[in-house]
Amino acid sequence: KDERMLVMVDKLCVWMGGILGETLNRENLIPQIRNGGPLCRLAEYVQESVDDFKANNEDNDDLPSSAPQANLTCGARSMEARQNVTKFLDWVRKMRVPESSIFLPDDLLKLKGKMNVVNTLLAVARRAKDCGMSADIDAPPKIANAFIGLEEKFGKKFDHTSKAFGTQKSELKTTTMTLCSGSAWKIVQGKIDAILQLPGKPSYEIFRV
Repeated sequence: KDERMLVMVDKLCVWMGGILGETLNRENLIPQIRNGGPLCRLAEYVQESVDDFKANNEDNDDLPSSAPQANLTCGARSMEARQNVTKFLDWVRKMRVPESSIFLPDDLLKLKGKMNVVNTLLAVARRAKDCGMSADIDAPPKIANAFIGLEEKFGKKFDHTSKAFGTQKSELKTTTMTLCSGSAWKIVQGKIDAILQLPGKPSYEIFRV
């Protein structure tokens, strides 16, 4: 499982749950929306922001003018459920979500592609945000991963990095490089120190002049 995707799914559940007035999480998201009714309800709320966006911005006539009407009480395997999902997906296309990001009806109705459903909902949230609706669904970048990449590239363990992220320290390799103050390595060192916000001179000093 991708950790950043899990964070985005959690945020998606909070966003949708707040709109629909339901408690959603990773475990119950798909079962709760399976008959397509909640998706059409979501579209109704997003449509309000779309209408405001269209009223204040030109050249957006291709955006949807109304949200799909749904049967909210039908069973997940009923024909009405398929109609609900199909109407929602038609509305999603009008929201300018790329076709490659839109799930197929059976991805939800027959549970053939749950992550495809999630990806579509994330795309809808981003489009809703573009139209002025509040939607915090993106995961922050991981600073720890950035340092892992640096360590792999340079073949060194940064002392304060291992302390900060709980990794096992390794003895630093010495270097005889002599670098000028304006060198690329000095710039990298400054970037690292700024990110970690550590006081004083870093203990590893692999870029010492």
